[in-house]
Amino acid sequence: MKNKKLLSLLAIAAPVLAACSAFSGIDTDANIDQYYNAETGEIVIPADQKVEIDWWTWGTGTTEAIFTNVAKKFMAMNPNIKINYTCTPSSTYLTKLANSSNHYPDVFFVPDTDFYYYAYSGVIWDFKKYVTSTELDDAWQDAIERYYYDPATKIVGKTDKAGLYAIPKDISVFQLAYNETLLKTACRELFESTGDAKYKFENIKSRYLSDTKTLNWDEFRELGNLINPYCRNHNKYFLSHYELYSALYSNNADFVTDDGSASRIEEPQFAAALDFLHSLGFGADGSATTGLMAGASGTSTSTGYNSFIGQNSIFSWVGPWDCETFWGVTPVKPTAIEFTIKMMPCPYGPGADGAYGTEDDGVSTTQLGSAGYCISGKTTTNNLQRAASLKFLKWMSLQEDCQRDLYRAGSMLPLLRSMKDEYIEFGHGQVEQYSGGMVDVNPSNLNVFIDTVDGASTASGDVVTGRAKTQTRTLGNEWKTDWSSTVDSVGFWSRANCTGAELVREYKDTLQSWIDQYNSRIGR
Repeated sequence: MKNKKLLSLLAIAAPVLAACSAFSGIDTDANIDQYYNAETGEIVIPADQKVEIDWWTWGTGTTEAIFTNVAKKFMAMNPNIKINYTCTPSSTYLTKLANSSNHYPDVFFVPDTDFYYYAYSGVIWDFKKYVTSTELDDAWQDAIERYYYDPATKIVGKTDKAGLYAIPKDISVFQLAYNETLLKTACRELFESTGDAKYKFENIKSRYLSDTKTLNWDEFRELGNLINPYCRNHNKYFLSHYELYSALYSNNADFVTDDGSASRIEEPQFAAALDFLHSLGFGADGSATTGLMAGASGTSTSTGYNSFIGQNSIFSWVGPWDCETFWGVTPVKPTAIEFTIKMMPCPYGPGADGAYGTEDDGVSTTQLGSAGYCISGKTTTNNLQRAASLKFLKWMSLQEDCQRDLYRAGSMLPLLRSMKDEYIEFGHGQVEQYSGGMVDVNPSNLNVFIDTVDGASTASGDVVTGRAKTQTRTLGNEWKTDWSSTVDSVGFWSRANCTGAELVREYKDTLQSWIDQYNSRIGR
């Protein structure tokens, strides 16, 4: 899910929608019965019926180039369907969409973190009866199930009575990665200056860097402290930033319960995860100048990404969508980056008891994001346009050919589980730059993405997994904006003595107030 700047907008989307009369002008009899073959599950639009659909996404110029080609390919196969594609920068997309609530585009991205409110508002169309179970069986179920909604209970999730209001564009992993080229340079310089074999890259790799074995927080900080002298001598950081959800989830913590009905932030493992994050910004002497990352930008995704891509930090976080830039496969970024990236599972914490080797230890768990393709339920979209839109979405998300085009363009990992081995093998091959010439797929260990989506199974020793963001379980996102404001107001990234417990105390009543409001609105 490509949303480097989108995060800051999520919290304002719901109230803006309400202000723009999103609940009005809904087509209560939206259906495509005349275009749907119930026996085959196909949507058939007669060749003599011409139809245009407006399709909106967010993204960069590279995204626009990739999806423009997708639309062209579909139109070549379906000459009676014209797709008018609009790509908007992520920094303004949600505001633009909300301001268009009286006349939505026919098909459009909705981030999973905002899906709850769009479904609750009734402005997107339930097309469950026009998608067969066979069509959905091969998709990652975690992605599919977050786009079901039951208007009677007002709860998101797959149940017998829930409708299906979106087809996933993807399921996206945000996983820990490192610049192997820069790390090798750091190891070489440290070894040459000290003569200590612990700095040799092969020893560092054997001890700390694995596709499948996970480090705990102490081991990760140990690695950081080994490499940090090189980073500080060269005005670089060991770590660009640390993702909040990866810290929380990997310590069995979260803001709310699984159903979003109650707060969990007063559990001890929540404050402990914050203390871990804080410790990365400040060195042993309590100074940000000796920390492993820039304290003031400790959880800034966009700043961290720019630091990583500019080779000013060794470790950072990457998603499948970043590969379109890494590989240089579009005219916007026609050449590949010049350093090697590797991925590894994010570290885990000790759980509520604060001790490793006990039953409540966390497992490596990072965030799994997604965007859903929604179809307008407003009267401004007619049923022929809905039929064409759903036909397009099924082809784009649930057909191998288009999924293959998209993952080879570095836009996503396949939504179809049956393609996971193909995707992993692709990581060991090459891809053609837009400017010409073949380059190695980078990062090559795409298996880490797949392992994260595939989930953990402690019985088999698989302790790498992922989870959707908390916002997917709350009706609104206002609480997240207030969280960010509280982080700033207590000086969490500027005060060396600030603790997770202090931050929790300052914020807990605010979160509870929002949860009470959401529970009231859905009648819980």
